Amino acid sequence: MSSFSAHSIDIHGDANLFSGNITSVTLTDDGGVINVVGNTGDYGKVWLTYNLKLDNPNHRTQGSFSGRATAINDAGTRNAASRQGVWEREGNIISFYSLDDVTDGNFYLCLTEMNLTTDSVEMKFYSVK
Repeated sequence: MSSFSAHSIDIHGDANLFSGNITSVTLTDDGGVINVVGNTGDYGKVWLTYNLKLDNPNHRTQGSFSGRATAINDAGTRNAASRQGVWEREGNIISFYSLDDVTDGNFYLCLTEMNLTTDSVEMKFYSVK
């Protein structure tokens, strides 16, 4: 007989909101890189990189990704984040689900939608720490 113990993710507070735009796309045989710039609350201006992998052999419209984020606010405070998660594409919308580790000590669960037709990016991110 075995036992199983799982930790849950506790979401703290309301969603933080990010709005931005795709600034560049680079395609590779293994996936691609999408760069984004935008703004969000206390973090200020944010630059994001999404390194997409086509690593699900059964579904060419989903896979994993890693990336980085750098932010600087009006006071000059800089933060950065390591990003990792999964993505899926339906039509012209790519959805990303990630858990980000920020240099200010926060962990965020991020839900992102990119519109490939308009280049718009919208993210809701929730504190889980």
